[in-house]
Amino acid sequence: MPLTLHQVVFPSMGNTANLTVIGSDGLVDHARRRLGELESRWSRFVPSSDVSRLNRSGGRATPVHADTVTLVRYLVDAQRRTSGRFDPTLAPALNELGYSTSRTNPTHSCEVGGSSVAVVDLTTTHIDERFDAVTLPFGATLDAGGLGKGLAADIVARELMELGADGVCVSLGGDIRCMGTGPVDGHWTIDVARPDDSSATLCTVELSDGAIATSSVRAKQWVSDERDMHHVIDPSTSRPLATMPGSIVQSTVIAAEAVWAEVFATVALVDQSTLNCEPVACLVARADGTIDHNHQWKDFVRE
Repeated sequence: MPLTLHQVVFPSMGNTANLTVIGSDGLVDHARRRLGELESRWSRFVPSSDVSRLNRSGGRATPVHADTVTLVRYLVDAQRRTSGRFDPTLAPALNELGYSTSRTNPTHSCEVGGSSVAVVDLTTTHIDERFDAVTLPFGATLDAGGLGKGLAADIVARELMELGADGVCVSLGGDIRCMGTGPVDGHWTIDVARPDDSSATLCTVELSDGAIATSSVRAKQWVSDERDMHHVIDPSTSRPLATMPGSIVQSTVIAAEAVWAEVFATVALVDQSTLNCEPVACLVARADGTIDHNHQWKDFVRE
């Protein structure tokens, strides 16, 4: 069967999915189906999702799909690996700040209990691999938004390669995983948008097999009680990160997997530094227009 290049764009996981596949016709259908499944299992805005059921579980063992077992493992590991600077238990804070309804489907909302200021340590989460069941610490609630898109991109890209694709690039709201042969001299080229104008390019990077993710305080904004809000929450205050002229407002990270690129892009914003992004490549843009990066970044920039 001849291999062809397929490029499709469709709504997925509260964002826009941009999929490029070099392979047979049926691979695009597989990607659409799998992304739909992952959203239905992981969204806090879908009452029947595994994440919503876990958030209502009150510390009881809850059967979930194997995809969700994988998600929870990454959420626990990300909180541990970043010493809490990445905190997936902030759903109550997001709700209190006015982000309780899906931005793409206003009929879907999230109702969770728990304190909006208490930090919940997920290290005592129990995962029963034999029965695909998860027991969260009492009072813990999860929001997969901080790494779910990256993890979904990783899962779908790997599955498409296993199904025979020559090359795959899965982009979910700017969280991107590339694998296999790309269309530009065998590589994948990715434009990084300017923080002040998403239609303009800040720089272009080149990947062979890897991932890139961008986090920005300007990506999701809303007004609550006549105050401007955004979705990047400081775990130490349970409030949106404050922005001043020298503050980092956008961070882009290149890593082996999209899930970790997404996590460390958030960490760069929370830390206001590229230092704790090692050993991944990181580029940051500040509110005053200055650009900074760590030494790994230059290895990926396309001249």
